[in-house]
Amino acid sequence: MNNKINKEKILIRNGVWKSTGDNLFWINVIHNKVFWLGMNNRTTENELGENWCHVGNGTIIDNRIILDWSDISVGKGNLNGRIVIEMISNNKMKVIEDSGNFGMSTWNWETDQLNFSQIPKKEAKHF
Repeated sequence: MNNKINKEKILIRNGVWKSTGDNLFWINVIHNKVFWLGMNNRTTENELGENWCHVGNGTIIDNRIILDWSDISVGKGNLNGRIVIEMISNNKMKVIEDSGNFGMSTWNWETDQLNFSQIPKKEAKHF
C-alpha cells in the first residue's frame, strides 16, 4: 500500500479572487511572498471597500498561505488578524483558519486585472 501524500507545489494565480461572499481580493505573489488588498463588494447600500478594506502580506509554506492582515481607514472596519488558506489548485483556495470574519469560505480566481470602475453594483443581501 502506497501512503505517499501528493506534495506537488501549487502555484496560485496573481490577479483578482472572489470569496464565497462575493468579496474581492487582489492578490500578487512574488516567489513565496503574498501581498493582497481585500474589500467588501459594491452593493446598492455600500460602495466598494466602504464597509471594510484591508491589506495583508504573508508567506506560502507548502500549499498554504499564512497571512497577517489589517483593516485600513478606507472602510469602517478596525480589525486585524491572521488567516491560513489552503491552495486547492492554481485557481481555487479555501480558508482553513481565521482570526477575522472570513469564515471557512472558498475563493475562486476571477481575472488577471480588474479596475474599481469595472465592478458593478449588486443587490444588497438582507437576512
